[in-house]
Amino acid sequence: MPGISVIIPVKNGSATLGRCLESLRNQTIGNQLEIIIMDSMSTDGSREIARRYDAKVIDIPYGTFNHGLTRNFGVQQAGGDLIYLTVQDAWAPANDMIEKMAKHFDDPAVMGVVGHQAVPHEKDKNPMLWYRPWSAPQVTERVVTNMEAFRNLPVNKQQSLIAWDDVVSMYRKSALVEQPFVKTEFTEDWVWSYQALLKGWKLLHDSSLVVYHYHHQTYHYAYSIAYTKNYHFYKFFKYKPALPSLVMPMIKATYHLVKNKELSLKEKVYWIMHNGAGRMANYFSTINFLFRFKTGGEKALEKGYNRYCKTIPQGKQKEMR
Repeated sequence: MPGISVIIPVKNGSATLGRCLESLRNQTIGNQLEIIIMDSMSTDGSREIARRYDAKVIDIPYGTFNHGLTRNFGVQQAGGDLIYLTVQDAWAPANDMIEKMAKHFDDPAVMGVVGHQAVPHEKDKNPMLWYRPWSAPQVTERVVTNMEAFRNLPVNKQQSLIAWDDVVSMYRKSALVEQPFVKTEFTEDWVWSYQALLKGWKLLHDSSLVVYHYHHQTYHYAYSIAYTKNYHFYKFFKYKPALPSLVMPMIKATYHLVKNKELSLKEKVYWIMHNGAGRMANYFSTINFLFRFKTGGEKALEKGYNRYCKTIPQGKQKEMR
């Protein structure tokens, strides 16, 4: 088993970091993992939690965190031949997940492996997102051999090919050194995947490699995330979003929540309102994006980004009462 370094960006993550690190140390190779915390000057005890799990803490000064560059800095500090990337509010339910992920690198052509993030059946998490697998997990190879054919694919096909997720991903360190993440506040993983495919590198998606991860989406958070996502997808890939459906998804969500026997009436009402607000935030944010693009082009998109996404959106958990 090659050496594996785990890199986790952290900012005031005490509510979830312990669970994350516990799941790493409980891995079948947990005592062999080098865990590196890229800490943005947390003030809530996150640093002490990290040290309890024998993690190395690296300071990221105020205002300097960047999704691409901070991870690159972590890679420079890592001693492992393989780099596993995750986040402070994700945890692995299976204790052999990282070992299984690392086995894919027995194939010397494989440069990166991505898994699947899911939402567990927990009452403080949106029931409409609870993990319900419908098919057997499989390993899918991603490689581009003909760039002209790739560019001629429909946008949704291109997106499915380059989709990547640094909540649950592993890389050869040599690949990250040769091709580091770009400087960006979002989608550093998708851009890396796209560039890797352009090089002809072999990437794998293994849907059996599951981590649990959840962000509670208030209206403001959902609006900001939708604009950020649309902005960066256009910036790097020239993908323009389609206007999302609104009414039918809200009707379907209401139906499924009413039918959910695990929820009380109060919980059903809460989650119906929550999902409705999230849908509306995504809808109106996308309308804003498309309107700005049509009336003012890229300069208007940039102005909107500076207005709605002044700081990098950070996921939160639902406050329990």
